[in-house]
Amino acid sequence: MKRRLHASLLGFLRNACTHASQLDREVLLTPFMVGEFAVGWLRPSFAAELRRWPHVFSFTSDAVVLRPETPEARTDALNAVTRELEKEGAMRGWRDEPVTISHHYCAPELFRIERAATRHFGLVAYASHLNGLTLRDGELHAWIARRSAGKAVDPGRLDNLVGGRIAAGYTVEETIRKEAWEEAGITEAMMKPVKCAGAVRVEYTVPEGLHREIIFVHDLWLPRDFTPANQDGEVAALYCLSVADAVEAILAGEFTLDAGAVMVESLIRNGIMQPEDPEYLDMVRLLRP
Repeated sequence: MKRRLHASLLGFLRNACTHASQLDREVLLTPFMVGEFAVGWLRPSFAAELRRWPHVFSFTSDAVVLRPETPEARTDALNAVTRELEKEGAMRGWRDEPVTISHHYCAPELFRIERAATRHFGLVAYASHLNGLTLRDGELHAWIARRSAGKAVDPGRLDNLVGGRIAAGYTVEETIRKEAWEEAGITEAMMKPVKCAGAVRVEYTVPEGLHREIIFVHDLWLPRDFTPANQDGEVAALYCLSVADAVEAILAGEFTLDAGAVMVESLIRNGIMQPEDPEYLDMVRLLRP
């Protein structure tokens, strides 16, 4: 058995789905306001850095406010700020991939911002993930990806078979089908029966600030003789793990927090974990968006 970083799956979810301030590791954060909405949370040091742009941000005693009043003006202003921070080395992992920010998924767009900046501003981002499930000798297995060592976030960690951030202009369905081919060689025909099965929320502190994400989850049952094949170079290896081995890898800290949460949700939803488990209801509560 691998050495465990987490005592249980509930312990893992408390790290993945609960902001650190609720885990006796208080992190002081400043609300980031757009109009009436607190769309993000800033570390005090980052909030202080933003004072360099008084034409973009205003500061009250308890919040940082984005000054421009239209989505287009906000997007342009934040693009200028984040590109300068990236040029200075204060913001890494730039992808040239803007994401939409609103106060609620599918609500009117407030602005767009480079994906790499979402953690610094503590913004909620959205993603689509897919569990690749299969039966081997009657036992449930899951296909797992190991992230490339060159990834800007969580290099080398274990991940769901398919997963990707929802870029501006894309839907949940468009994202999961695009990522399914790029990350695992899964064709449109194979994806035809796949529907979104729900969503999970992850929220945890990171060196850049606060990671906040809603992940729309999907399951795909794969034939036993199908072997996924990465197409975009972002996956270092693919493994087919039994449920027991996948759980041990989660507890050992080998999975990303996002992917581990998606895997636990699938185990609950597919009845692998039962309501009689003393931690069942607490896990369900933590995973809810």
